Amino acid sequence: MTKTTTPGAVAASLFETDIEIVGDVSFGGELYLQGRVNGNLVAPNDSNASLFLQESSEVIGEIRVPLLIVSGKVSGDIFSTRRISLKAGAEVVGNIHYAEIHVEQGASINGSLVSLRELEGKS
Repeated sequence: MTKTTTPGAVAASLFETDIEIVGDVSFGGELYLQGRVNGNLVAPNDSNASLFLQESSEVIGEIRVPLLIVSGKVSGDIFSTRRISLKAGAEVVGNIHYAEIHVEQGASINGSLVSLRELEGKS
């Protein structure tokens, strides 16, 4: 099967519910995670990378990505240079460093919220 993309289009990757990764994952583009990662998830800050943690997903490790949508569970610190959105079922145990954040009613955060804009203003 040949995969074709138009110029400038972003390819998406999907880790299904039956996938468990032990180790760090570096990516660009879009990553949809339904499984489990025991390691860090990292994308370049200056990229258009997006991480979508689905309801059944679980990450144990640090996340560094420009855009993050969380519906699953995260145990570790999060660094989002553009935007993070925590959906109603999201559970985060760790500190969240963000440029912009949206938290739906029903999301759970056990950690500190740190505005990157405020940190930049103090430098």
